[in-house]
This record gives sequence, C-alpha cells and structure tokens, in this order.
Amino acid sequence: MVKPAVAIMSRVPSIGGKSRLGGVLSPAQREALQWAFLEDTLAKVRRLTEFKSYIAATPAAEINKLSGVLGPGEEVINQPGGDLGQRMFGVARKLFARGHSPVVLIGTDTPVLPPSSLQNSLCLLNHSDLVFGPAYDGGYYLIGMGCLERRVFDNIDWGTEMVLEKTLSVCRSSNLTYSLLDGLMDVDRPDDLLALAEQLRQGQTKLDPVPVRTIQFLKSIGRMK
Repeated sequence: MVKPAVAIMSRVPSIGGKSRLGGVLSPAQREALQWAFLEDTLAKVRRLTEFKSYIAATPAAEINKLSGVLGPGEEVINQPGGDLGQRMFGVARKLFARGHSPVVLIGTDTPVLPPSSLQNSLCLLNHSDLVFGPAYDGGYYLIGMGCLERRVFDNIDWGTEMVLEKTLSVCRSSNLTYSLLDGLMDVDRPDDLLALAEQLRQGQTKLDPVPVRTIQFLKSIGRMK
C-alpha cells in the first residue's frame, strides 16, 4: 500500500535566498539559516513513519546540492515553474500520480512546527477535503489534500496577508470542506527572526524535537545564549 506523502517545499539554500532578512543577516548567514531550517524540518518528518517524505526543490539545476542532507528513503523532486500556487499544485499532482494519498505540503520557515501537526492533518483529512496550518502572517505553513484540487491554488495573491482568507473563501464557494490546525509563525522578516529567538529561549525545552540547527545558528549570530 502506498503511504501518504509529505513534501517539503524548498528552494535550494543559497546566498540569494531569504532576501527579506538582508537587513540583519549577511548573504552567507542567510544561506546558513536556510540549511538549518531545512535540516530541522527533515528531522521532524523522519519521525513520521506513516509518511513517504520528499523534498520538492527548485531550481532544478541546483538540486544535486541537497544530496548531503537526504536520509534513507527520502527523495528530491523538482518543483515545476510558475507562481507558488502553480508549483504547489504541480508537486501535489506528481505525488497523487504516484499513488500517494493524502498529500501534505509544508515549508521550511516554521521551525516550531511539531510533527504532531502532520499526524493531525491525516486525522482531519478523514472528514475534510483539505486541511490548512494558518501562519500568523496571513498565509499557511501546511496544506493537506485528500484528493487533487486545483481551485485552491488559482488566483491567489501569494505573499500577501490575505492568502489563507482568500483560499478559505474559495473552499466555501466551491463546497470544499476544510479543517484548521493551530496557528504558527513563519520566519520571513527581521522581526520574525527576533520573535523566533525569544520563543526558543522561553520554550525550547518543550519542543520535540528541538530545532537544534536553528538554535545553533541563532547562537552563532548572538541572538541566543
């Protein structure tokens, strides 16, 4: 029996990535943070034996750089071209075509995402068409699908605070049922990074697993002791 799939949507870490953190991090630091986020996310999904895990990466010419972080049974697939919605739909379509169901997509920018959220998404998909993990910035850090559904990826103003609200409006107008996970913080801007450091200072012992690489990075730049 083919397992459900979880795909980590990720750009291959580079000095050009995370540009909105350019005011507080150097290009090399931004690349190091991307690697920390990706490796901590992989550490989480490795705990979930009920999933087949993938990294859905872009750009295609750079994905060989990910070979050093892959574990047994993990696979890298290419993201297609287009905006974020087109890329997520293309990845989901590829995984459904391989026989996976449900399919869950996550990013790497939510270091405090607990593995239990992915497990909960499977439970919620037993009675909902879709499940979303709301991000505090108005987007979502997780989308789970019981079947392939294009409408939630079309005509969305990606990168705005209206992403989730617009997506849920599409669900309601299309008679698609959905469930919501707990809200979490994405790390995209300098204030997010500072808030993450404070959150980890206060509650890192409660996290399981602890985002070790992210904490090491924050210590290396003097944001944590």
